[in-house]
Amino acid sequence: MESRKRQLQNVNSESHEPKRLKEEFKGTEHDGDSVDSFENFCPTASSPKEKISPRSRSERIQLQECDDDDSFDAPVISSKPPALPKDSGVSGFPCLFDDKNVIHLTARKGEKRDDCLDLECIDKEGTTRIVYLQDHWSEMSIEAGSTINLIGAQAWGDRDFLVNDDVGIVILNPDALVPCTAVASATFCARKTVLNDKFKFGNASNKAMLLGTIMHEIFQTAITSKKRPVMENDLMKIWNKQAPKYAEELVALSFTPSCLDAELQPYFSIICGWINKHYPLSNSFFSKREPLPSKSELLEVYDIEENIWDSKLGLKGKIDVTMRTKSRGGMESLELKTGKSSCSSEHTGQVLLYCMMQSSRYEQPIGPGNILYLKDGASHCVTPRAADLLGVLQQRNKLSVHFEDPTTSNLPDPRQDSRFCDKCDHKTMCSFYQKTEENFSKSNDKMKNFAENEMAHLEQNHIEYAANWIRWISAEWKCERERMTSQNKDLWLKSVQERVEEGTCLSDLHPVSEEMSNSQKIIISFSRKFLKSSNTPTFRPGDVCLLSNKKHIAIGFALIDEVSDDQQIVKISTDKTIKSRYEAPFHLDKYTSMSTHSTTLGNLVYLLQNDEIGKRLRNILVDLLPPIIMDATGFNLTPAIKKIIIKAKLNNEQRKAVVHALATEDFMMVEGLPGSGKTTLISVLIQCLVATNKKVLLAAFTHSAVDNILTKLTKEVAAEKILRLGSSSSIKDDIKKMTLKAKLENETSEEYYAAVRKVMKTTPIVACTCHHVPRELLFSYRHFDVVIVDEASMVLEPLLLPVLATSNKFVLVGDCKQLTPLVVSRKAKQEGAGISTMEKLQQSHPGVVVSLTSQYRMNREISVLSSKLFYENRLICGNESVSRSSLDRTGDYIVAMDDGSDHIRKALSGDIKDSCVFLDTQSTINSKMQCEDGEGGGMCNDGEAKLISELCQQFVMSGVKPHEIGVMSAYRRQVDHIRGILNSDELEVNTIDSYQGREKRVIIWSLTWTNNSTKKSELLKDERRVNVALTRARQKLVVVGCKNSAETIPVLFRFSQLIENHISIPTQL
Repeated sequence: MESRKRQLQNVNSESHEPKRLKEEFKGTEHDGDSVDSFENFCPTASSPKEKISPRSRSERIQLQECDDDDSFDAPVISSKPPALPKDSGVSGFPCLFDDKNVIHLTARKGEKRDDCLDLECIDKEGTTRIVYLQDHWSEMSIEAGSTINLIGAQAWGDRDFLVNDDVGIVILNPDALVPCTAVASATFCARKTVLNDKFKFGNASNKAMLLGTIMHEIFQTAITSKKRPVMENDLMKIWNKQAPKYAEELVALSFTPSCLDAELQPYFSIICGWINKHYPLSNSFFSKREPLPSKSELLEVYDIEENIWDSKLGLKGKIDVTMRTKSRGGMESLELKTGKSSCSSEHTGQVLLYCMMQSSRYEQPIGPGNILYLKDGASHCVTPRAADLLGVLQQRNKLSVHFEDPTTSNLPDPRQDSRFCDKCDHKTMCSFYQKTEENFSKSNDKMKNFAENEMAHLEQNHIEYAANWIRWISAEWKCERERMTSQNKDLWLKSVQERVEEGTCLSDLHPVSEEMSNSQKIIISFSRKFLKSSNTPTFRPGDVCLLSNKKHIAIGFALIDEVSDDQQIVKISTDKTIKSRYEAPFHLDKYTSMSTHSTTLGNLVYLLQNDEIGKRLRNILVDLLPPIIMDATGFNLTPAIKKIIIKAKLNNEQRKAVVHALATEDFMMVEGLPGSGKTTLISVLIQCLVATNKKVLLAAFTHSAVDNILTKLTKEVAAEKILRLGSSSSIKDDIKKMTLKAKLENETSEEYYAAVRKVMKTTPIVACTCHHVPRELLFSYRHFDVVIVDEASMVLEPLLLPVLATSNKFVLVGDCKQLTPLVVSRKAKQEGAGISTMEKLQQSHPGVVVSLTSQYRMNREISVLSSKLFYENRLICGNESVSRSSLDRTGDYIVAMDDGSDHIRKALSGDIKDSCVFLDTQSTINSKMQCEDGEGGGMCNDGEAKLISELCQQFVMSGVKPHEIGVMSAYRRQVDHIRGILNSDELEVNTIDSYQGREKRVIIWSLTWTNNSTKKSELLKDERRVNVALTRARQKLVVVGCKNSAETIPVLFRFSQLIENHISIPTQL
């Protein structure tokens, strides 16, 4: 590298070398009359300035060949004759559709010399390349390990490159696809753009956004219709047809469809005029098409909401209308804006990005774009110029650092003018970062004063609380990114076959049919040829995927509706039509979303805001102020409530919990030990609350917990009184009748809005997961009398914030001795991220906790294990029938094996004394029973898996139904391995964590880990996870594993000492 850099350093020396340098001064073209100037956005669009050489940045470098010497002291340009460059369409800007023009490099280190950045990189072959960045490109901040795309860079010698304002462009972190809207909005405030991506907050709708969405769809539907001329009543018909799908938003805004009609009417004449003028369909003398603002003639509307992911430019976006035009013979974009016309650099920047992406996608010169303002009908052309294009790409590069690593705490600088900040949705987090992370180092006095005022209501402990959670959630986000085996960028970094082998892609899909559904979704059915693969992809209904073909990645998003068992027939719903537009075959890739982390971070705003909700959350969760404790003994139960309690046959503890929950004014907690009837308790409590005309929100960590409660509740409460929110693919079939979609199935379009309003605003019981609350529009306008949270001990505290914000009173139900919130980051867990809200409040306010200790699941032999290990002997059998329950007392179980190995006979024994059996695999002397560490993480144990398969077969032959048997392991890899061996749809194999809150007649637990492993047994060291594993079986628990290995783990050692039935497996097996 040093020898190559020396050549640059000698460029401006006065020594008379035979190869001489020719100096040239060249100014940037600037057209002062252009109406779409991008000067405010692009620093390069300034007056012409002097170009800088790589060393001193005083001169522009060019080489002039002389024949009198062939020494190698000066820079050498490759001897190969250069190929004629393809026309980019914009003077001074490189071609975007010439793959030979693109060099992909990875940065290793950089050195700033004067105003030049010397970047040492390696290419895909491992060859070292030096990139000399001049002018505005030298101001880039590039970390070691970052990737770059060089497009149209000037070759410098045989291996190096030069980029300045006149030649080449640099795309930083091209695999991080930055949304075009984000790049454009960053012209006003880049900090807001980054915060908007990092902190997803708020589930409210607003009128302007709703109008914009509706007008876009009306325009797009009208321009693609065959009706001409388009009349205003045609647009009204389109709106009337589309109105039902906007009913939920209209209800949230207290808007009726008829009210919105008046809002839409002024736009109709402009839409009709534009379409009839520029796209009358027939091009006769009487209906000649007028040119677009770009002077082109519109030939065809090629696509609507065209989705483009461009890994060359590191951009993604949706183009409102893609038009094939005549004069240029290529594609042009039409961007629709709902407001009045303006000379907005934000709008211009967005269209410029679309122009570049269309050039890259359709292999055409960069052409103009068009903007139409629907409020006043003004439209104009955006003509790309090199300086403007460089400006938007440099802005994109700055944002790419965040989109490449959203966990970074380094935000763009705040605005210097705080005039517009008060109405900003992100003012709370912006001010928080200024104060805590930056110590106002990036803020001027005005912005500092603004931020301090925004934070004035917070005490230091409130600020520290939020700072801790931001750090912990970011650490979790980072861990997940590192652990992910597949990512969306695999679409262009890996071949289709590689993705198929990894099980994340369904390839070779051929469309069979395409039709429009009642919900205006396009339903496409595919058939798929059978392809041999070592890993058959597993796709399920409800999976979100990306639809692509060989030429275009991410044509659109798709939701899998149906898929055959052999994965050969697939039906999807999508917004994109592919008929006669895209060539088969197609492929579907599983979409990887990380939005949960940004939503979790956004939830912190609930606590930080200066309002009554924020104050109450801070008082309870940070200051730990005690609740008002009511005397439940004097609480007056109405006859209706007494009737419900008596009918439910609650025990004393359950009755006490119900009465306390009804009496509390703030909050209370129910500690429900395993099998103690938490589901029954919650069902009865909801019935009592509804009987007193209370509105109830039921939330839980998992869908299964929500649906289990509703299944029990619907035996006593009509389904009309329950609204189940969430994705239908995650909801049990018998609960789907309670979803909004099912409730509105038979409603006519005329009555649809009224029906939606009635269901959303008046249904007394609303149920969903905690994750769903911040995403649901209903919670922006509905407040509840009581919130009940099941599985509260499993919920990460920030996930509870929007749930608790919906009511002044809440009841937490759970068991802190079972699974806690899942925290992957070891440091975050050590610092306290794994402590649930319930555990924290239970320790601080034991007086508002009611414990349920009588269990109705396990027989006495199984129950005693957990009771002694974890509950100080508090867990007891609820009645004698439960205590004595065993396989051989049910009358349907007869061991089918007459003779055989002792360990099998003992494992199958139905005697209550044999209810818990430990099958010792003796892995220290039996190598077949040793575990294997997986290359990509996890572990499996083939010996245990085969033994478990035999046990399952014998249990079924003896009379246990397959669905009554549960097989579990702490390790996902072992779960998958056992599933493959069993090959049964009826017999469930799952992780211990997935069995939380559930039960089976027979449980077989594969310990999997043996001490020959190079990995630590962290999952088995967790006492709460072991507690869950020991409390799922009703009549039989079989533990399969190495006793010597297990006893190296403290909690399993104590378990091993308690159990009496240890049976060693013969080593010859």
